[in-house]
Amino acid sequence: MLRITQRTRHTHPRAPWELPVAYVDADELSTREFSRLWSRGQVIVVRGLLSKLRAELWQPEWWISRFGYELVRVLDCARAAAPVAGDEWPLRDFFRLFDNDDRHSELFADASNNWDSRAREINRGILKLKDWPPAEDFHRRLPEHFEAFVDALPFPEYTHRDGVFNLAARLPATAVPPDLGPKMYCAYGSSDAKGGFGTTNLHCDMADAVNIMAYASPISHSDRVTAAAVWDIFPPHVVDPLREYIRKRNGANGGEGDPIHDQATFLTQPQREELFRQLGGEDGICYRVHQNPGDAVFVPAGCAHQVCNYASAVKVAMDFVSPERVDFCRKLTAEFRKLPTNHPRHADLLQLNNILWWAFAGNQPNHNSHTPKNQKQPKKKRAT
Repeated sequence: MLRITQRTRHTHPRAPWELPVAYVDADELSTREFSRLWSRGQVIVVRGLLSKLRAELWQPEWWISRFGYELVRVLDCARAAAPVAGDEWPLRDFFRLFDNDDRHSELFADASNNWDSRAREINRGILKLKDWPPAEDFHRRLPEHFEAFVDALPFPEYTHRDGVFNLAARLPATAVPPDLGPKMYCAYGSSDAKGGFGTTNLHCDMADAVNIMAYASPISHSDRVTAAAVWDIFPPHVVDPLREYIRKRNGANGGEGDPIHDQATFLTQPQREELFRQLGGEDGICYRVHQNPGDAVFVPAGCAHQVCNYASAVKVAMDFVSPERVDFCRKLTAEFRKLPTNHPRHADLLQLNNILWWAFAGNQPNHNSHTPKNQKQPKKKRAT
């Protein structure tokens, strides 16, 4: 473990409230070394994956030329992820100003109806796509992207759908699997300074997750802008104090929901500093990840996290269920079950008990492929 820690490179100075992130190059960590770090809940960033991703597939020009007229829903992160007013947008309009200027206008034979109003929405908001392409359609609609993404995934024993250490792979072919991705995230840049807005609010994923940045618009790096996106990842032991901090800060306006599972909160830099002062002690409270194209961020199950794009970016994420973090998946499943029945996280989307039963059965010498007695196969549901 010491050897791994010594060769980990931190390229950005850490604030007092930040925990050390393990930055490694592609193929630098063995699967055994990854397992050791993962069992401790260490956040890991694997760099140098852009060549495997086939970078040209993820650029705005590709989306404009191939899917430009497909209608999509657009949300505004600056207005609590509310849908942008008006009809659905053609995808080409969403990506037209993705690189901070109108350089892609040459790809347009004619302007879209309502383009001027959409341009104003882009310039005054923090826009992102909602659920495009739908996760269940990713492989079918984007086979080249799917192949490139899977090829780029580090530690395939864990992250591939059929990975030997991905417990979700133990489900039989007759079972309806949980929706673990991949899912694509496309959003414009923002700021996490005072008054800023994140592009992904604070939340907990239902399982382990890996997120690869495939594209980012050009940015001018400075002391303030250190990467295309920054992540704040709070380890499990900080989640309850974090939840209490948000409740107190929101006061009577907080409602009866869960401050984290509601996915309605983003902590700016001053708020993170305030949280650190309130918790006290000398240890950090979160991992601060600096992500650029070709970087894969590994988030252990049980961690709360948020993301702020400094540049417009395209990312792709995949969930997996590792043996090392299954207890945290179980705890999250129990928390989701206690949410109101109409809450989007209430349903058992992961089907953890089903996964664990088949993982256990698969290790028995005389197991068969039949479903456990009286156990119904759930319908496939999508995570939000």
